[in-house]
Amino acid sequence: MGSAAAYKLAMSGSDVLVVEKFHRGHTFGSSHGETRIIRFFYDKPYYTELMKTAYAEWRDLESKSGKQLLFITGSVCLGQRNNQYVSDVQNSLDAGAVEYESWDDAQLVNRFPQFSVSNNMDILWQKDTGFLYASECVSTYLKLAEHHGADIRENTTVTNIDWQSEIPTVYTENNKYSSRKVIVTAGAWTSNLLNELSLPLNVTKQQVCYYKPTDYIQFQPDTFPVFTEITTDGMFMYGMPYFGANGAKVARHGMGKSVSPDTCNRTPEKYYINLLDTYVRNRIPELGKAVHSEMCLYTETPDEDFIIDKHPDCPNILIAAGFSGHGFKFCSLVGRIMSELALTGKTELDISPFHIDRLNSL
Repeated sequence: MGSAAAYKLAMSGSDVLVVEKFHRGHTFGSSHGETRIIRFFYDKPYYTELMKTAYAEWRDLESKSGKQLLFITGSVCLGQRNNQYVSDVQNSLDAGAVEYESWDDAQLVNRFPQFSVSNNMDILWQKDTGFLYASECVSTYLKLAEHHGADIRENTTVTNIDWQSEIPTVYTENNKYSSRKVIVTAGAWTSNLLNELSLPLNVTKQQVCYYKPTDYIQFQPDTFPVFTEITTDGMFMYGMPYFGANGAKVARHGMGKSVSPDTCNRTPEKYYINLLDTYVRNRIPELGKAVHSEMCLYTETPDEDFIIDKHPDCPNILIAAGFSGHGFKFCSLVGRIMSELALTGKTELDISPFHIDRLNSL
């Protein structure tokens, strides 16, 4: 989110300073790794609607950079028959006039024989879904921001943000910086920097597993789709094609342990790998067993909706946080929104579901 905002603001001719706790491309937060899903499948209509603009912004980044960053594979959404989530997704797609198809198990297996499914499932197909080359997206935003004059300070820890001074001031271990606008996109470290707001942000440890099947041709982006599934025991599973060095990616969304971003154990846990292997054996057996696992952090709000708003006591501080493990696909959009709020104090996009004051009633 911060790299996208920096790019948009630098493009506008603004003076931009990016203060990064670690080095660019680090693996300590939520944006590293090769792939993130981009999709219209959502059980809340406002996300489906906002995705239309996010896609356009990603395509604009590709045009400006000359790189392919968004790969279209199509996607299937799976759930047991009469599943509430799948029904809500259909309602969101209908509300947004997004084209999709309802399939039975025979249609799915005919198109994608890699799946093993029962005849008691709801299955949706949406052709415009795919994945983003995540680490390259972040790198590209930062490079373009620098090209337009942004100053990026890596390995620089922010120790305090003085929101009570006349001009917001950001303190690091060795310096202080005052600015007309300060944008906080600190992920799992947001609560530490804005402790005066007591934001209900829960940082959780999440793991993903990678698979390298013998017949890897079956799982390339042009032969295997992105998929999501609500299982009978309420888990949200997802996966995507073989891409990059690690292979095909499968994971469970959410349900992670609460941790501290500075002290959490980043070693993958065996029980989770076994859980994923069992799921894969039943749903996509030819993927085999996991060959690699890694972790990232979610920063979750109670309703899993984002926080995109002004600081309630200092409107010159802007906050983008709580992306709850499904925010990366919106980076292009959030970067635009934060730049518009910084430059004009408003945005033409509807961000009312993401205002901070809603958290008071949760």
